[in-house]
Amino acid sequence: MGSHNLSFPTPPLPFLSLFPTLSPSTLTQEETCSPVSSPTLSAVLAPILSMEFVLGLVGNSLAFIIFCFHTRPWTSNTVLLVCLVIADFFLIINLPLRVDYYLFQETWRFGVIACQINLFMISANRTASVVFLTAIAVNRYLKVVRPHHVLSQASVGATAWVAGGLWVGILLLNVHMLLDTSSSKTCLSYQLGTNSSASHRWHEVLLMLEFFLTLALILFAIVSIWKTIQQRGLSGQAGPRRAMHVLAMVVVVYTICFLPCILLGIVTVAAFELRACHTFNTCSQLFHGSLAFTYLNSALDPVLYCFSSPNFLRQVRALLGFTNSWQGSSSEDNCVLPSRRMEAPRKVEVTMKVKDLTSAAGAQ
Repeated sequence: MGSHNLSFPTPPLPFLSLFPTLSPSTLTQEETCSPVSSPTLSAVLAPILSMEFVLGLVGNSLAFIIFCFHTRPWTSNTVLLVCLVIADFFLIINLPLRVDYYLFQETWRFGVIACQINLFMISANRTASVVFLTAIAVNRYLKVVRPHHVLSQASVGATAWVAGGLWVGILLLNVHMLLDTSSSKTCLSYQLGTNSSASHRWHEVLLMLEFFLTLALILFAIVSIWKTIQQRGLSGQAGPRRAMHVLAMVVVVYTICFLPCILLGIVTVAAFELRACHTFNTCSQLFHGSLAFTYLNSALDPVLYCFSSPNFLRQVRALLGFTNSWQGSSSEDNCVLPSRRMEAPRKVEVTMKVKDLTSAAGAQ
C-alpha cells in the first residue's frame, strides 16, 4: 500500500493569487514615508548656490564699503541696511560648504560641530533677513504716515540700540541649532515628514511665524502708506513714491525667496500625514530645492539698497570707476517727505523780501 507524501505544499486557491503577499516589512513601508535623496537635485543645486555665492559676495561687499566708508551722515535707515548686509554675510560665508554638500551627493564631510555652526548661521540669516526687511518697512511707514512720532524721529544711536536688541533676539531664536545633535552626514535643518526632534519641530514653526507675521506687518505698512499718499495728495512727491517702491521691492524679495519654501513645506507635511508617499517624496525634494530660493535674498538685497538709498546706485558707479563724483550724503530719512525740504528755502526767501520792504519803508 503506497503512502502519500504529505510534504507537498497545498496549491493556493486561484483567487488568492490576485493579492500580493504582505510581510511585516511591507506593512512598515506602507505606513510610513521616508524621504529619498535625489542626484538630480544635487546636480542642480550645486551650480545655483555657487552663482548665489558670487552674486551675494560682490553685491554685499560693495554695499558694505559704500555704507561704512562713503555714506555720511548715517541715518536710521542706514543702520538697518547695514544690519541687513551683515545678515547676508552670515549666509555668504557658509554657502561654499553647502555647495560641497551637494557636490558630494548630500553628504556632509566636515563633522557635527561644523554642521551645527553652518545650520545656525544660515538659520540666523533667514531670521535676520525677514526681521530687518520688516524693520525697513516699518521705518518707511513711520516716516510717511507718522512723521512726528517719537520713533520716526529716533536718532542713529537709538536705532543702533534697537538693532542690537533685535540681533540678540535673532540669535536666541536660533540657538537651538547649536544644540542639535543630528547626524553629521545629512546636515539638514528641515526634516519634514519624519520623526524629527523637538529642535527641528521648533525650527519648522519658526519658519512659518517668521514669514506670516512679518509679511502681515509689511502689507499693513504698504496699505497705510498708500492711503496716506492718496489722502494727503503726495503722489507727486518723490519721497513717498520711493517709500512705496522700497516696500514693493521688499514684497518681491519675500515672494521670490520665501513663499515657494513655505507653500512646498505645507504640501510636504500634508502628503506625509495622508501617507501619499509618492507625492511626499516629490514635494520633499522640491522643498529642499526651494531652500535655494531663500538663499537668493543675499543676491537680491543689493537691488533693494538701490531703491532704499537715493545715492547708493550713484556711489556704486563711482566705486567701479564709471564716474568720479562722490557728492551727496545719506539723506533717505529727509527724502521721505521732500515738501519739508522745499519749505525752508521758501521761508528764507519770504523773510528776505519782508526785510527789504521794511528797510525801503524806513528809508522813505
